[in-house]
This record gives sequence, C-alpha cells and structure tokens, in this order.
Amino acid sequence: MLAALAACGVLDVAQAPQPGGRVWVIPVTNDAALPAVLSVAEDTGAQGRIVGTADPPRVAPGASAEIRFTVPPGTGWAIFVNPGPETGPLILASDVPGGASGALPLHIQVARDGSPSVSAPAEPGWFGN
Repeated sequence: MLAALAACGVLDVAQAPQPGGRVWVIPVTNDAALPAVLSVAEDTGAQGRIVGTADPPRVAPGASAEIRFTVPPGTGWAIFVNPGPETGPLILASDVPGGASGALPLHIQVARDGSPSVSAPAEPGWFGN
C-alpha cells in the first residue's frame, strides 16, 4: 500500500525521516548572484555522502525560502550550503539540541560573495552554548 501511494505521488517517501530522524525548517536568504545549493551529508570536513534532504535543494539568487531539511539520527552529518574545497559544513548535528524539530530559531544567510552564515539563539544547547 505504501509503495502504491508513493508511486502515485501521494506519499513522498524521500521526504519522510528515517526512524529517529527529524525534520527541521530553516529560512534561507540568498543575496548572491548564483543559486544557493543546500544539502544534508556526512561531515568529513568536506561534504561526504548525502544522508538527508533539503527541500527545495536550491534558493534562487536574491530570494528567500523556508527549507525543509530531513536529517538523520545521530551525529557525523551536517548541513552544507554551497559546499566546495573552501566551504565546509555550516550546521553540525551537535549544533542543535537533540529534541529540536519543526521550525527552528535559526536563519541561514548567503552573502553576495556566496559565503554562508547562520544566526542562532544564544540559549543553552545551540551551537555550543
């Protein structure tokens, strides 16, 4: 039955978190001239194997969007924005409190030069606080 629903487009299996995974909703503002590319992947210092989803996976130049990240359980993964040889992970699994899900009090900003940053609350549990 689930396979039939997925085949008809009623159930989006790719967007369903795996057991223990979560969905994070984070606004992204892209001030760059190129699309911002978003992914959830193994954190190997650089972007590793894709282990989650970003929906949509791109934010158009000069646009803002609410991105729905499907993240796996555990650690060892991160959210990457415009990954490349000089750009590592932006948000590590350990940067967000373990039980956090849904709309997070974070905001991802992509500067005109394409470099990403994230603003987060200064409360305990967020980004080492």
